[in-house]
Amino acid sequence: MQKMNYYWRLIATATAFTLFGVGGVIVPLLALPVFYLLPGGMSKRQLRARQLVHWTFRVYIHIMRLLGILTWEIDHLDRLQRPGILVLANHPTLLDVVFLVAFIPHADCIVKSRLMMNPAMRGFVTLTGYITNDSAETLMVSAKQSLQRGSALIVFPEGTRTHPGQDLWFQRGAANIIVRAGVAPTPVIIQCEPATLSKQHKWYHIPKERKFHLSFKVLDDLEMDRFVALSPSLGARHLTRYLEGFFSEKLNITKHEST
Repeated sequence: MQKMNYYWRLIATATAFTLFGVGGVIVPLLALPVFYLLPGGMSKRQLRARQLVHWTFRVYIHIMRLLGILTWEIDHLDRLQRPGILVLANHPTLLDVVFLVAFIPHADCIVKSRLMMNPAMRGFVTLTGYITNDSAETLMVSAKQSLQRGSALIVFPEGTRTHPGQDLWFQRGAANIIVRAGVAPTPVIIQCEPATLSKQHKWYHIPKERKFHLSFKVLDDLEMDRFVALSPSLGARHLTRYLEGFFSEKLNITKHEST
């Protein structure tokens, strides 16, 4: 029975990834002409597109659960429903952004520019106007504007998926947004047990014994006044180290000092 369960989850995982790839191409193609027929300019189309992606991803995570691939839980979902928040999350799996967008109805994201080369994501990124990281100066302006418009901006400070059990090393982009926009971030601690879909796992490297479980803990907003009071460059540098320590503590990771 255990072997049958493993092969079922493997087939179900392949089905789910295929569904995501096909949906990522078809849904934007079907939605684009509808959005252009509806009244409103670019900002209205992007808002509608983000709502569409939110509901599409919400349906998708329920499909994965029904297929027996995974389970999940989230604490304090209401903290993600507020407008104009900066969501900072660690990044253990390939599915993190899918779940966060499924939880947040008005989500904006900072995504890697190379996603524009991915057929399954290019349509979603283009329709929604998600922020790409190809220019640091443009990114900072776009991030501030997104928060001012009331979007919930999702940022992964690591910039890439975590290697399980290894030290967290954050880039300064998230800290720069915080000190320059003067916003208190909302941290989300994501854990996956057993580890899968990390940077070192392929999609077919599923747990042998059982489905994996994702937990999302939405914590209270962090107080940032002492970092915002410093010069932007100094504040961002100190804040980056602080965020590394904060997330490492919540994830029970012992931080090793670099030499």
